[in-house]
Amino acid sequence: MVKKIIITALALVLLLAVLFMPIPKSPYEDGGTREYSALTYKIVDWNRLTADGIYEATKVYWFPNNFKSIDDLWTYEEQEVVHKFVATILELDSTSALVQPVDGEDELRSADKIHLSIADLGDIGAQVGSDVEIYYTGGIMESYPAQIHAVKWELAKALRHKEFTEEWLNKETAEKYDNNIFDHIVITEIYSNCFFAKTVIPMPYTIKLNGTLSDDWCVGDQISCTYENTYYDSENNRVEVDFLTVEASDWQPDPNAAYKPVIYLYPETETEVSVKLNLDGKLTCTYPAYNAGWQVTAAPDGTLTDANGQTYNYLYWEGETNAQWDMTEGFCIKGEDTAAFLEDALEKLGLNRKEANEFIVYWLPLMEKNPYNIISFQTECYSDAAKLEVTPAPDTVIRVFMTFKASDYMIRILPQKLTAPERTGFTVIEWGGTEVK
Repeated sequence: MVKKIIITALALVLLLAVLFMPIPKSPYEDGGTREYSALTYKIVDWNRLTADGIYEATKVYWFPNNFKSIDDLWTYEEQEVVHKFVATILELDSTSALVQPVDGEDELRSADKIHLSIADLGDIGAQVGSDVEIYYTGGIMESYPAQIHAVKWELAKALRHKEFTEEWLNKETAEKYDNNIFDHIVITEIYSNCFFAKTVIPMPYTIKLNGTLSDDWCVGDQISCTYENTYYDSENNRVEVDFLTVEASDWQPDPNAAYKPVIYLYPETETEVSVKLNLDGKLTCTYPAYNAGWQVTAAPDGTLTDANGQTYNYLYWEGETNAQWDMTEGFCIKGEDTAAFLEDALEKLGLNRKEANEFIVYWLPLMEKNPYNIISFQTECYSDAAKLEVTPAPDTVIRVFMTFKASDYMIRILPQKLTAPERTGFTVIEWGGTEVK
């Protein structure tokens, strides 16, 4: 009796294994798709090359679809593939748009005019003549004009089909600069004759790089360039260069560096001011150049003028410091809530709206995508490591230095009390920060 039970159990296990145990097959030559087949179902790990990139998904197909070939199953999956193309808007109203694919797009072979509903896509500020990048699923419906099922659209950043013809800056009034104003950058827009970029560590200026960028590079790529003929328009925060070479960059912020401390000077009347910084470490970048100190004429609105008549919004420095940061008090904030937190915290710490805005624009891109940020504003640790000497002596000094550490989890931390003195008389404001690893 026991023997029969054992045999029956083994037979049942064997039957279940045959029915439900998936057997892997060799990868397909479509990009690496793998399938795992059993008698009752099939698992397909899609990794298929398409005209718009790679379709990646893992799907389960139950009986009888598990007996279909990989090509037959692809006819179902293909309807979910998101295609994209760049087009110029010909007509536009609140619910629909008529567009023409630009030269070089595969969609232009199917139709010179394509109609799409935009009622559920949101307002992106497009108008007739704008170039947009359109994402759609399914095929192009044969009608005139043709139609597609659009799922997303945005103003195009990859504009290789057209030249940038606007004047970016006036080289007669812009400052001629050494060819070392920036290093690691991220591509933001591409035209046929130039491309635009921003620095990896956010700076207030935007960069135009003249020359044709090869198809090897895309919007969003982080790169490092060599370049020449550098001009800087400090009034409009614009830089223009002629680029020579481009290579990939995997540079990341140095967690031991103090990034972008900037110093604002607000005297009550126009005043000659000397600023010296005694750093426990070494300066790695300054602007204007730090020659044993800064000597500027400061106006009540914060405008700084050097001996050559060049004006600045603030004094900038960056450096490596030996400070030991105190993270025992502070805040643990969700990445998505960082902007709102900083707006409130910086007001309590004495920054005005303009100063707070420049702080947030600089640091938010490095923080908002983290699950959480552990944030602490340093006081004595910072002021002892970076002693500031201002002549004539200011009436009010506010120095805001933020340290933060990315975290995957919410942690408990003793809350930090944020206060600031009243801004009276000759006021000096400084802000900066660093990431703690």
